[in-house]
Amino acid sequence: MLYMGNVNRVIFWFLIPLVLTFYVAFRLIEWREPYDRGRSEIAMQHIVNLKKVNNINCLILGGSNSFFSISAHQISSSGDLRCYNLSLLNEGYADEAYFDFIKSAPFNKNDITHIFYSSAYLLSKKAFADRLENNKNGFNLFGDPSFKLISSMSIAVYLERWLLNKLPPYPHPTSSGDFNFREYGGCNTASIRDTWFLQEINSTSINWANGQISSIKSIFPNAQIYFVLPSTLGENYSEAEFSKFTKSLRQEIIKQSVFFIEQTPFSDRSVLCDGAHHANRIGREIRTRELIAIFKNME
Repeated sequence: MLYMGNVNRVIFWFLIPLVLTFYVAFRLIEWREPYDRGRSEIAMQHIVNLKKVNNINCLILGGSNSFFSISAHQISSSGDLRCYNLSLLNEGYADEAYFDFIKSAPFNKNDITHIFYSSAYLLSKKAFADRLENNKNGFNLFGDPSFKLISSMSIAVYLERWLLNKLPPYPHPTSSGDFNFREYGGCNTASIRDTWFLQEINSTSINWANGQISSIKSIFPNAQIYFVLPSTLGENYSEAEFSKFTKSLRQEIIKQSVFFIEQTPFSDRSVLCDGAHHANRIGREIRTRELIAIFKNME
């Protein structure tokens, strides 16, 4: 009994305070050390850029697929559109956070006549499930849950994010909102793992896609919307499976009076940067050129 009493005292007076101290210290370190690889600075740079332009009539919206892989500058140089790339990494983590950011951006929403919305979430069953969970948990623009849920995130998640912060930070976007490859040395095709499997086109995914379109329409009442299925490496998709997927998705999207654009999968890793949906500079030129050609054929 004396032995058990000593053990209990050690646990109560030493181990429990030690664990609590470690937990609090870890949270303080996490708050002081941002893990977003420059995400917050990218968002702020978009605001700075948009304050300096007053003649845009076209936007690129979406996540990292369009931030890396579509060039607003290239689109603007090809015709009458004056485009800005307002994509954010992880598409702002949650739908409400991303669209609130777009609403707050300093430009006249009524001047926008064309929007290319390129989201990769329906191309990945896991990413789509994570997106719905982020929406449920009220994630903000940089991947933080609402305050009431902060204690629910595991130490493992924070450690993973801390390690991610050791990777090269993403550079500020260019004046047209495009990814600045000239200032980024983090492309590494050897690190790419294509673990994507198609999300089923069912009531959940259809409702999500329709919700995205409705949000865009409400913010930009004068814009024609192009729902873009982005290029990815697509090693895990069979041709028949992908054809069935795109046919079903197209049928649902066009019901919303928007155009549907399906882009060709990337041919190999040589045109990629650091992910199956992240083009490098050459891959971006190829994907944007195809997008322009499809768009002009629709006019």
